[in-house]
Amino acid sequence: MSVADRDRAESGGDACQVGYHAQIKAENRARIIRAARDLFLARGYDKASLAQIAKEARVSTGTLFKRYPSKAALFAAVTSEQWQLDVEYAAPPPPGDPRFGLDHIGRDYACLVSRPGTAALCRLIITELPQMPELADIVGTGFAIDRGPFFDRLRDYLDAEVQAGTLDFRSADGQPQSAAEVAEQFLGMICSQFLWPQLVRTDFVPPNPTDAAIVDEAVALMLSRYGTGS
Repeated sequence: MSVADRDRAESGGDACQVGYHAQIKAENRARIIRAARDLFLARGYDKASLAQIAKEARVSTGTLFKRYPSKAALFAAVTSEQWQLDVEYAAPPPPGDPRFGLDHIGRDYACLVSRPGTAALCRLIITELPQMPELADIVGTGFAIDRGPFFDRLRDYLDAEVQAGTLDFRSADGQPQSAAEVAEQFLGMICSQFLWPQLVRTDFVPPNPTDAAIVDEAVALMLSRYGTGS
C-alpha cells in the first residue's frame, strides 16, 4: 500500500470500512512511534526531524502532523509508549496480602525498566534537557522514571493496603508518610539494580528481570519497615 493509499484509508473514505480504517490508524501509529524512537536514539532529539520520521515510517508529513503537531508531542508519545504497562498488568492486585501485591508489582516494574531502549531514552533526556527546555514537561509528566501509569498504580495499591490495615507508613521519627513517598522508596530499590547503572555505564548488563532475589529483598525490606503484622 502506498503512502497516499494509507493516508486515504486512515482518513476514513466512503469505501473504507470502520474496522479497516481503525487497523490502518493503528499500523500508522506503530510505525511512527517505532521510527521516531529509532531516529531519536540514533541522531538525538535536536537532529531528528519530523520529515525524516515520516519518511522512515512510510506516512505523509500531513498524517504525522495531524497526529503529532510538534516534535515534543511525538517524543512524549514515544516515551509514554516505552513506559506503558502490559495489558495483563493494568490493574493493581487486591489489598490484604502486601507480600503478594508488592512482589507482583515489583516484578512487573523490573520487567518494565529492563525493556530495550528504556535506559537509552533516559540518557537522551538527561543529555539534551539543558539545551531543549521543551523536554522539561515530558520529564515531569510523561517519563519521570518512577512516575507515569505504573507509579500511579503502585501508589493506589499502597493506599489500599493502608486502608486494609496491613501497612502503616511512618518515618523513622514517627511522622506519617504518603503512599507516593513510600512508592518512590520501593521502586528506587529495584531501579537502583536494573536501570540506574545503565545510565552511567553503557557496558553494564542488567540482571535478568525475572531474577527473584532483587525484588524479594525489596519486598522484605518494605514489610519489615512498614508491615503491621495484621
